[in-house]
Amino acid sequence: MDKLLAATTKKVSNHIYDDPAFVILSKLPLKSLIRFRCVRKSWSVLFQNSYFMDMFRRNFLSKDHSYYNDTSLLLYHFAPWDDGNYEPSALYSLFGERFEKTVKIDWPNLYQVPYYFNIYGSVSVNGIFCIEDIGRVGSIGQGCNIEELGRIALWNPATDECKVIPPSPFPFESPCWDPLIEFHGFGYCQGSDDYKVIRHLTFFPRTDGDREETWKDGYHESLWEIYCLKYNSWRKLDLDMPTQFAGGAGVYTDGVCHWWGESESQNDVEVYLVSFYLNNETFVKTSIPSNMDYIDSAIVFRHLNILNGSIGLISNYAETGTFHISILGEVGIKESWIKLFIVGPLPCVEHPIGIGKKGDIFFRKKDNELVWFNLNTQKIEEIGFKGDSYCQILIYKESFLPFLKE
Repeated sequence: MDKLLAATTKKVSNHIYDDPAFVILSKLPLKSLIRFRCVRKSWSVLFQNSYFMDMFRRNFLSKDHSYYNDTSLLLYHFAPWDDGNYEPSALYSLFGERFEKTVKIDWPNLYQVPYYFNIYGSVSVNGIFCIEDIGRVGSIGQGCNIEELGRIALWNPATDECKVIPPSPFPFESPCWDPLIEFHGFGYCQGSDDYKVIRHLTFFPRTDGDREETWKDGYHESLWEIYCLKYNSWRKLDLDMPTQFAGGAGVYTDGVCHWWGESESQNDVEVYLVSFYLNNETFVKTSIPSNMDYIDSAIVFRHLNILNGSIGLISNYAETGTFHISILGEVGIKESWIKLFIVGPLPCVEHPIGIGKKGDIFFRKKDNELVWFNLNTQKIEEIGFKGDSYCQILIYKESFLPFLKE
């Protein structure tokens, strides 16, 4: 009886109709789906099947991903320079069916006088943002002391709990060399129950100093440094890791900081994702397949983001006004990049500023208007703000738990 049942089961499984199988497969995470492609010949070309891809896109956008549980959207806003009421930076909570309702959030009072701040990253980490002061209120355009710039802090808007991070000793080890400090990531390390900030330092000789004296001090190589909240200190990282190329922006998810890197070889430019694991402080590179680029456009801007819990790439083809949206199935696997959407042409849109839930993508238009575009409805609507190119949509998960240990 058992043999007969096994034989019957095998016979039935070998004759599963593609339609029911497609329905089941279309609901799987991309990582699992890629691994199942070797099971049947018809499954090996799933991503070339338009019927299957339509189902997969619908299911992908409709899923309630845990990444967005109890989250809200914030607008990190920079007014256009030609605005008479110019304000360097402001923070708003967006809500309502069409994001028509807003509440302004006050910056923390860290230094007894009000400051404007820059926010690093596109998502809060357990309700915490990593912020950097960019100048006192009223002092923008008037100049300020270098000691007043570049200080960073950890801040929870819900509780207003703050921790000003002490300065690193490494950027100013030499009086003859100036550091260029580039932030690369902030996140939570579950293994050590610690919050970490990673950044890269490049040193340049001071132009106003004595050249001979500068080189007597020796050449200063670039370095990586990492801050750990638990020890409230910075230390050097002995890593030969690619840096974030100019104009890129990183994302954080599940204990990993990601950013774009690139390298040139024989007149060819390789672009790849760099993923830094906060737990063991190692990194992995994931290249982008050459066939993902739209060869008819010479100008392409790449935007890294999180789309429904997956690492996403928005390729902005400036000449055609189209946006190609891809997601990554598995870090380190080049072939697991899958192109899901082609949006446009949208000739009035300049570039994306962030992604919300279930296919809401926010853009800045060429007339400075900020808009949102829904991948399901294909409709674009204004949100009632004008802003410059530094505006950003943030994912915020409110938390009232203290992050500073007694």
